[in-house]
Amino acid sequence: MSEYTIKQYQKEFIEDQFKVGSEVVKDWKYFFQTSVEQLKQTYSREDFDPETRLYCFKDDKMVGFLTARVVEGEEPKFGFLRLPFVLPKYEEVAELLFNEILEVFKKKGVNNIKTIATDFWGNTLDLIKRWNFNEKDASFYLYELDMKNIPDFEIDETIEIEDFNYETDLDQIIKIFIEQYNYTEEQAIRNFEAFRNNANVYAHLVVKEKNEIKGRALAYFTEDPKVAINGYIYGESKIREMLQREIFRKSKEKKVEKLQMTFNRQNVDKIQLYEEFGFKLLKKIMLFEKDI
Repeated sequence: MSEYTIKQYQKEFIEDQFKVGSEVVKDWKYFFQTSVEQLKQTYSREDFDPETRLYCFKDDKMVGFLTARVVEGEEPKFGFLRLPFVLPKYEEVAELLFNEILEVFKKKGVNNIKTIATDFWGNTLDLIKRWNFNEKDASFYLYELDMKNIPDFEIDETIEIEDFNYETDLDQIIKIFIEQYNYTEEQAIRNFEAFRNNANVYAHLVVKEKNEIKGRALAYFTEDPKVAINGYIYGESKIREMLQREIFRKSKEKKVEKLQMTFNRQNVDKIQLYEEFGFKLLKKIMLFEKDI
C-alpha cells in the first residue's frame, strides 16, 4: 500500500495549499502563489469543479497538490493543468498526482491536455520531457520595464486623472468591459470585486469627460513589493499616455523597481503600444500538449 493518500478538494485544504505552494515557488521567477483569499473566491464560483483539484498527503501532512480544469469553447474540450507543486524530498508525489489527474480527465471525456512550463519555474521543463508533452506554441509573453528606464511623456494639462470610485464608477466600467473586452457581466463583476478587496492595488485611476469614463489604469504589487503588475490601459492615445505616466509616478513613490505585463495570444496586438512605453520582452512562456 502506498504511503501517500490523494484526496480531492475540501475547503479545509486551502490554508495548507497556500503554504505548500508558497514553499515550492519561493525561488521561482515571475510566479507567485495565489493568496488564501483569492483561492477561496475561485473555489466558491458556480463553475468550480472540486474533482480537478488534487492533494497528496503523507499521514496528515500535505506534501503536494495539482490544480486543473476542463476547458470547453471554440475548439474540442481539453484539460488544462498546472504541473504538480511538490515539497522538496517528496518528488515522487508528482507522478502520483499526474497519473490521478489523467484518470479524472478520462472520466470527463477529455482526450487532450495542455500545460505551460518554463525554465523560470523549477523543474517544470523536466516534467514536460518525462511525460512526453509536445511543444505547441507561445502561451503568453512576459514583458518587463525597469523603472530606471521609463520614457518621458509630454504633459497634457487638459487631461484630469482621478482615483477610481467603486460607488460611482463600477457600473460604467463593467459595461465597458462587457462591450470592449467581451467579458460576461459575471466575469466583469468578479474582476472588479477582486481588485476592490486587494490590498496590493496602489493605483486605480480613471479619466472622465462629463462623468463618462474615457480612460482607466491599474497597478498592483506582486508578492515582491519591488515588482508590480502594470494593467492594460483603456482609452485613446493621449489619455493612455497620461495614465501610464501617472502609473510610473505612483510606482516611483512606492519604490517599485520593475513593472511587469503579460500578453496572451488574444491580445498580442497590444504589445507594440507598451514597447513604446519602454516594456521589453523578458520571456515567452510556452504551451505544451499531450493526447491521453
